[in-house]
Amino acid sequence: MIAGLVTVSREQILAITEDVFAAMIDGGSEVLVTERHEPVPAPVEPLCAWVDMTVAELGLGVRTIVRTERPAADQLTRALLMMAASEAVGQEDLVDAFGELANVVGGNVKSLLAAPAVLSLPSVAQTAPELPENQFLQDIALDWRGHVLVVSLWSLV
Repeated sequence: MIAGLVTVSREQILAITEDVFAAMIDGGSEVLVTERHEPVPAPVEPLCAWVDMTVAELGLGVRTIVRTERPAADQLTRALLMMAASEAVGQEDLVDAFGELANVVGGNVKSLLAAPAVLSLPSVAQTAPELPENQFLQDIALDWRGHVLVVSLWSLV
């Protein structure tokens, strides 16, 4: 049943992230986030933000996870909060900004689901909660200003 609920393609995830980054992060119409075709390096300082979309009447859901490294998350936070490049990023600002990025990407994914869903508040941690491999739906690796991000979708059953 989850396959009928989620028909979000990699191209749609790319379009969502391009639009979100152009509007919220990069301040214009220039597309600075692109699909990454090289292997994703193992994270050294991982950071994940995620939101869950739940279709209560079906008992199903989808999790959108945005994963990157701490330096990229710091730069994203500075851009989103319009901070100076040299300004230190505090933990509260990091959680708010990186969580908001996952919230907006997830909200756009939610609009593509085949049934109405409720969006959770975002969560931010070094790693996202483990899910069984058979619940993996889709992912795309992205490059942004020399940083790597991965957006992935998982089923919640």
